[in-house]
Amino acid sequence: MGALNVLPMKSSIPALSNDVELFPGMTKKWGLSFLINTQDVPGRRSAGSLAWAGLNNTYYWLDPTRKVAGVIMTQILPFADKPVLDALDAFEAAVYAGLN
Repeated sequence: MGALNVLPMKSSIPALSNDVELFPGMTKKWGLSFLINTQDVPGRRSAGSLAWAGLNNTYYWLDPTRKVAGVIMTQILPFADKPVLDALDAFEAAVYAGLN
């Protein structure tokens, strides 16, 4: 979507969502249906990977370069729950560690 970058997202309803910045310090782009990584995430997804998330802390990613995808789903509010994000990070790191 051109020059449109993914910026930190500020919550307007804290009971439903925390503020969130996925991959802090990394430029991310919006596609028509996904968040797109513009850089490799060390030990994890490749540049060009696609991802999305849902309000109840549901997350998935698709890495076409490494031919791998992952899904983690919970029913926990608020969105961007720190323990769920930590679990997502650990899950993704374990998936990629298993590929080597």
